[in-house]
Amino acid sequence: MHRSSHCRCLRASRSLLPLLALACSLSIAGACSSSPSGNGGTGGRNSSSGGSGSGGSGSGGSGSGGSGSGGSAATGGTTGSGGTPAGTGGSRGTGGSATGGAVGTPSGGTTATATGGASSSGGSGSGGTGTGGASTSGTGGAAGGPPGTGGAASGTAGMTGSGGQAGATGAGCAGKSYKLCEDFEAGPSSGVPTGWTTLAGFGSGATQGVSTSTATAHSGAVSLQSNSSMTGQARVQKSLSGLGATASKHWGRIFYKVGTPPVKPSSGVLHITLVGLQGGTEDRVVDTVEDSNGKHQWLFNIPDDSCCTSSTYDWSFDNDWHCAEWYVDASSQSYRFFTDGTEVTSIAFTNRSGAKMSTWTSIGLGAIFYQSVPAAVVMWFDDLAIDDNQIGCK
Repeated sequence: MHRSSHCRCLRASRSLLPLLALACSLSIAGACSSSPSGNGGTGGRNSSSGGSGSGGSGSGGSGSGGSGSGGSAATGGTTGSGGTPAGTGGSRGTGGSATGGAVGTPSGGTTATATGGASSSGGSGSGGTGTGGASTSGTGGAAGGPPGTGGAASGTAGMTGSGGQAGATGAGCAGKSYKLCEDFEAGPSSGVPTGWTTLAGFGSGATQGVSTSTATAHSGAVSLQSNSSMTGQARVQKSLSGLGATASKHWGRIFYKVGTPPVKPSSGVLHITLVGLQGGTEDRVVDTVEDSNGKHQWLFNIPDDSCCTSSTYDWSFDNDWHCAEWYVDASSQSYRFFTDGTEVTSIAFTNRSGAKMSTWTSIGLGAIFYQSVPAAVVMWFDDLAIDDNQIGCK
């Protein structure tokens, strides 16, 4: 706070000079003194011409809160007694006990913002001890809510909510009108998902390695898990017979997650198929090959390896949820692929007869690999969708 005082005595006739000098001296002592901390109370003005009392030197409210008002001015008596000796500052205000606003229960990872209560303003009232509402941990996606705002004076900020599961975006099937949508929430929580059948593999792992699971999920509580150290393990498949023309021309999307640490080959490569369309042959629309450095490529492949395209080794598996999209048109033998919303243009093609695209009868889902591995390959799949238009990763 900046303080300034500027006092001036007017000139008078010689006969009144002694009295006026005394009055000016008393006025300077009372009215021109610096007020204490806080908004100082103003002392009473000495209106007695003969009194020697000084005006009340009222101290303002000493609190850091609202300003106290000075006491009422004393009127000098015949003997010049000053006003009330000290103006009393404003009454001491008590800061409100600010309680942070309650946090709404988060849905899909969004948390409400807790707002600390505002403290009341008083003379020397301390701010409310604002306790920000503690944000509960969001389920999925976005991080928890912002910190609660404490009381105006000494409030304590609310606890920051913890972020939800990485990648969770509420992309399940509720409220969606896709031609096919599967979030695996219909049950069971362990076993072949409802509406699906086993897609047999080959070799000793033909009937092992795939089941619904509650270990992790992109949305909801259930996903499909592949877990096997055997080549040619089983997958699951769902009929596309109810899709009509969409079965042979559509956009598809799947979210996938790889167990930690990701398995990589000790030498050579590891070919893992995630999604295949079953028809006259299997068209592997979400397909990878990983090298011994842990880098992988994307490719479009068929079982006899006679076709078709592959990218450079520019990606690595991690423990986050990722999104893969594909577009197929059997009539024009066309294919496009997107990873996390970005198209991998190097593997797109049109009029590629070697792709052997036909009217697909089912979709196969789950990890299947074709080389021996040093440890089990663990992957989860969730929020599969097929539609006539591009679905996206939201």
